[in-house]
Amino acid sequence: MRAPFRIGVLGLGNVGGALARRLADDADGIAAATGRRITLEAIAARRPEGRQAPAPVMAPEKLLARTDLDAIVELIGGMEPAHTYIKTALQAGHQVITANKQVIASHGPALSRLGSLRFEASVASAIPIVELLAETLAADRVQGIVGILNGTTNFMLDEMAKGSSYEQALREAQRLGMAEADPTADVDGHDAAAKLAILVMLAFRKRIDVDAIDRTGIREAPTLPSHASGGGKRKLIAAAESDEEGIRADVRPRLVPISSPIAHVDGALNAICIEARYAGPLLLRGAGAGPDAAASAVIADLVRAARDAPPSAGALLASLADQPCIDVRPLGGMRPFPAAE
Repeated sequence: MRAPFRIGVLGLGNVGGALARRLADDADGIAAATGRRITLEAIAARRPEGRQAPAPVMAPEKLLARTDLDAIVELIGGMEPAHTYIKTALQAGHQVITANKQVIASHGPALSRLGSLRFEASVASAIPIVELLAETLAADRVQGIVGILNGTTNFMLDEMAKGSSYEQALREAQRLGMAEADPTADVDGHDAAAKLAILVMLAFRKRIDVDAIDRTGIREAPTLPSHASGGGKRKLIAAAESDEEGIRADVRPRLVPISSPIAHVDGALNAICIEARYAGPLLLRGAGAGPDAAASAVIADLVRAARDAPPSAGALLASLADQPCIDVRPLGGMRPFPAAE
């Protein structure tokens, strides 16, 4: 067996804890899949004093300065200081694995030019959509994307369809730990827009500005039961299409026909439907959030890195770095492609 693959983790939150547990509990299985053990050597926290953890805890700057690590995993979230930490790690020659959708959506192409960057966990957590687009469908032509990319709003819309008000649905989502105290990123569509921006760049091989994606959240979504809307279900849909005229993409509540499998993706689940020219329609669904789901996607990237597999998605984004951002028009009232039906 090869020498261990040594990693450091930036962030000691729920996902970091789930990752540490999985690396410990499934160490033999991961080693069998990888051909070497993946060992957690250090964890960074902003206030490391007195923190209990399965590895030495230190300040982020100290972890980033280490030269004995094969990869650094960023699980802090948010734009800064995560963006600076990722950039510093790549410039120092480390491989980086991140779950950070904000950083990848805004800076993915530029960062990917600096080194090996992997980000499967940045979109829909356990659903393996990033490598599917970058690797499996590399020789195909993706024509459209339709997805439920935010589990919090999907749960809330389900509750509202049962008769709850927006405020009642939000309180329940917060009680269950699905929604933050400030739910803006979820309910106003910013979270889904960042994920859609990543998918658009991977699928259509064009660089876009995440801020160019038109978004409408669920604050004003009707609270009528599903049957009152002709048998459809209201979902916050992230959709994009590519044709000879360019790219159309937006995030907005849409009435999904009951005949569509996406209409039956309930609760906090995510779903993504890809329309490929040759492979045809592909539908993936699963846990799009939660510590264990995110840790699963991070481990998938760690296994690829430990096997010395090329960072396909990162290489694809790097190839877009010199492109100007192209215009993105909203789909608006246009119905997204019906591939999921």
